[in-house]
Amino acid sequence: MNHGFTMIELIIVIVILGILSVGSVRFISQTTQGVIDSAERQRIASIGIIAMEKMSRELREALPNSIRVDGSGECIEFVPIAGGSQYTDIPILTASTTITAVKTNYAASLNTTYDRIAVFPASLSQVYGGADPGPISSLISTIAVIAGDEEGVTLSSNHQFLADSPQRRFFIVKDPVTYCYSGGILFRYKNYGFQSAMGTSRPTTFAGGREVLANSLTSATFSYVSATLSRNGVVSIDMTLSEGGETQMLDYEVIIRNVP
Repeated sequence: MNHGFTMIELIIVIVILGILSVGSVRFISQTTQGVIDSAERQRIASIGIIAMEKMSRELREALPNSIRVDGSGECIEFVPIAGGSQYTDIPILTASTTITAVKTNYAASLNTTYDRIAVFPASLSQVYGGADPGPISSLISTIAVIAGDEEGVTLSSNHQFLADSPQRRFFIVKDPVTYCYSGGILFRYKNYGFQSAMGTSRPTTFAGGREVLANSLTSATFSYVSATLSRNGVVSIDMTLSEGGETQMLDYEVIIRNVP
């Protein structure tokens, strides 16, 4: 006796296979889309994380009492430290171009266009005011060994510091740096000099000192809580990134440990 499928059985098998095929396609499609979405979220998050890491590294090396945030909370400014040591003699009673210091190991890195000496910066107004006497010197002209571990730092013009540092500490600093959120982009500004009012003038081109740190942002805000006798200063950064229907929110805190 011959055995085979009836037409009804064949139709049932085809229907079942069709149902299984549709389910499999949906499963594969959803799984693939899930992988794509996950990769997109990771890509967006990595943009924010890299930006956060760069900002936090620079902020940790900010000159004491140089961090300030504008009224919108979308810009933060600070003076970066490039080096430092302890001094044996600085001009406090009268102005001079000469500072005597313990060896800095900075002579080879000296940039006479931007590098200055900072001693005991006690407030924002002192740091950005540009006063003489004041905690921020004129530009450094040379750093040269005097004898042994002693170096002589020569300034481009006479300067008088306001006060001695309790630890006889000095910093070698660069021009201020600003991070600012605008139009979906996080910018880094440099080479614009010391300004008493924040944001008076900033470069508008890459050649002038404007760099793009991150894009795909929908918001970025900064806040700063100054240090007290019992705790360090803290910078808080809140950032939201969005692209391709995916949104990532990042919050970060940077502990500022430098003291005058």
